[in-house]
Amino acid sequence: MRHAGRLAVLGLLLATLSLPLRADLRPKGPVTPVEINELGQVIVKVRLSSKKPGVADRDFRFIFDTGATYCVVDDSVPADFFWEEPAQAGGGATVTTDATQKKVPTRIVSLKRLQIGGMVREDLMAYRMNLKGTMLGHLQDDPVDGILGMNALRGTRFVLDPIARDIRWWQDIPGFQLPLAMSGSPYLTVKVGKTDVSCMLDTGASGGFQMPGSASPSEHPKPFLFAGASGQIVQGETIQVDQLTAGGKGWPKVPLDLFKPGEGSATLGQDVLCAAPLGLDFIGKTLTFTLDAQGHLPYRHSPRRAPLIWDRRPTGTCLRVWAVPPGSRWAKAGLQQGDEVLAIGSLSGQALTMRAAQALSGRETPLPWRIRRKGTDRVLDVPGPAGSGR
Repeated sequence: MRHAGRLAVLGLLLATLSLPLRADLRPKGPVTPVEINELGQVIVKVRLSSKKPGVADRDFRFIFDTGATYCVVDDSVPADFFWEEPAQAGGGATVTTDATQKKVPTRIVSLKRLQIGGMVREDLMAYRMNLKGTMLGHLQDDPVDGILGMNALRGTRFVLDPIARDIRWWQDIPGFQLPLAMSGSPYLTVKVGKTDVSCMLDTGASGGFQMPGSASPSEHPKPFLFAGASGQIVQGETIQVDQLTAGGKGWPKVPLDLFKPGEGSATLGQDVLCAAPLGLDFIGKTLTFTLDAQGHLPYRHSPRRAPLIWDRRPTGTCLRVWAVPPGSRWAKAGLQQGDEVLAIGSLSGQALTMRAAQALSGRETPLPWRIRRKGTDRVLDVPGPAGSGR
């Protein structure tokens, strides 16, 4: 649920056609198609049942999020599909924490019946909140209806394949296997220099490696910003590291986002987990990476996301400039938080979406941004990323 933004294509076909093909005798489970949204998050359709006569089952769009301990449902999901906690003083009211460790008010409900991948979960605990009204909702063109968390995924085994855009249940893949620790969410130990860091596997988080720490001036840190559902903004530092390792294999030449202790948790995000097909076994507690062509652990170098947010009001909806990272190309162009974005290059009107703006902003050529600030229209030229990843 963070905003800090960053696909390597890997074929799994046999390259030597002269070798005889052997039948795969392993059982094949159901396949769930997935959507990749503008934040890079994996979106799945889950079916909720009401158990009430005459109320039909419905499909809802949920984020597939191994970093969420519990499922979440938006306030827009009809009450027919869950049971509320008993109405009493404060009944059902609680708080949860977002990626920046900020408390977010929520309520506890129980989903009556949830189905995905041929599996059924009944009486499943979930948080209910105005999810579409949180920062997460403002960062999506089409806000999701919920989050599929680990209390629904625990006890499963599957292949998450962002290339094929599917989840293959009860299957595995060949590759480099590592042990997982399980504590609400799955964790993998990553070695940073001589230090072992326990990192949560968070398929709901953009970016790659995030850890607590500080950089020295000799490491030439660059500022980055990220936020949680609460809207709390945290500024950290990004450094380039020669190598991070896990189980003796490495990720060479990757960015590492550092934040102050207490302002986040050590995580592996989508640039690690969605760079290639990934096997996750929450029964045997293992993770299987598909290595890249050089035999390294997979990583995708995604450009920083454009600092945009949807401003949805009764009077209308528009894109606005959000928190601008200091020293970034957007800051150098003169964009300021709160600017209304009227056009980016050739994009305007209904064509001006978060996804389209991000794709266009990833090009190397400068782009004119037409913005409105305090009632005055102006055009600012934003340079391309020029390989900086910013």
